[in-house]
Amino acid sequence: MPDPTVPGLCDTHAHLSYVLERNGAAFLDEIVAAYEGGDALILDPGVDYNDFSARKAAFGHLSFVRLAAGIWPDASVMEKAPESVSVLEGYVRDEACVAVGECGLDYHWMHGTREQQETLFRAQAELAVRYGKPLIVHSREAHPDTLAIVRDYAGKVPVIIHCFGYDEAAALDYIRLGCRISFAGNMTYKKSDDLRAACRAVPDELLLLETDAPYMNPEPRRGKDASPFDIQRTYALAATLRGTTVESLGRLVNENARAVFSTTRA
Repeated sequence: MPDPTVPGLCDTHAHLSYVLERNGAAFLDEIVAAYEGGDALILDPGVDYNDFSARKAAFGHLSFVRLAAGIWPDASVMEKAPESVSVLEGYVRDEACVAVGECGLDYHWMHGTREQQETLFRAQAELAVRYGKPLIVHSREAHPDTLAIVRDYAGKVPVIIHCFGYDEAAALDYIRLGCRISFAGNMTYKKSDDLRAACRAVPDELLLLETDAPYMNPEPRRGKDASPFDIQRTYALAATLRGTTVESLGRLVNENARAVFSTTRA
C-alpha cells in the first residue's frame, strides 16, 4: 500500500480509469493525498473516441490531473463508428483537453492494416494541428512508419513519443524533430539496454517519464498492476543513468510537462 505522505512525482501517461478499476475507487483518495497541493502532474490519456466525458467527470476537478482525448491505434473503431473522429473532435475542442492522444501505430497487435492505422493516426494528428494541441504518440514495432508520419507534424505541434520502446538511434531520429521522449517502467527490465542508452541520450528539455499505468510496472514488480506510485523506481533509474538526483529529475520532468501540457482549465 502506498504511503500517502510521500509526495507524488510527475507521471506523464497514466490511465487513471484502469488504475481505479484494478485497485478500487477508494484508491483515488490515496492518489489525491499524494498529489493534491504539490507541483507534480498526472496526464490521463484517451484511448477511445468517446471516453473523454467520463474521465473528465471523474478526474477533471483535480488540480494535478491533465486530460487528453484520443483513439488508440485500433482501425476497427472507424469501421464500427465512422463518425468516431468527428465525435473525438468535439472533445479535443474542450478546454479541459490539453493534448490529442494516445494515437499512433501498433504493428504488434495489428488491429487494422498499416494503411488503416495510418489513416486513423493522421486524422488525429490533423486535429492536434487544427486546435494547436500536443500530439501523444503510441508506437510499437513501427518506428520507420511512425517517424515518417511524425515528420509531417512535429514542426507544427509538440509531439510526445510515449512509452518509448526503441533504441538510441531511433531516439535521435525523434530528437532531431524536436519530439519529447517519455520513458516508462520497461526501462528497468533486464534486457532493456537499448532503452537505457536512449534515456541517456535525450536532452534535458525533451525528457518525460511515465508509468503507462496500470501497465509497465518497473522492477521488481514487473507483471503486477502499476499505479502512479510505482513511478518512483523509474525516476531512480533515470536519475542514475543521467548522473543526477531523483529530486532534480522530478523538478526537470515537471517543468517539461507543464511546458508542453497547457494548464488551462475548463
